[in-house]
Amino acid sequence: MSDVVAIGAMSTLREAGWEPGRDIGVAGFDDIPTADDVTPALTTVRVPLEDVGYRALRVALGDDAAGAVPLELTVVVRASTPEVR
Repeated sequence: MSDVVAIGAMSTLREAGWEPGRDIGVAGFDDIPTADDVTPALTTVRVPLEDVGYRALRVALGDDAAGAVPLELTVVVRASTPEVR
């Protein structure tokens, strides 16, 4: 949901006269396929959704330890965040 909100925010920022990736940085969370298709491409945090689903199922079946292992998240930097100078 966060990438969807971030993409909507980029549209609203453009309407207000700001250019995402140049004037202001925008980032999301989840790395949905659309994140790479919008302009500018959205910086995001990639979440291993298959692993999340697998762990949720294991926890639902009573394996409480399955939810205790940290997920491996990856920051995917794309054009929606300006370069740091």
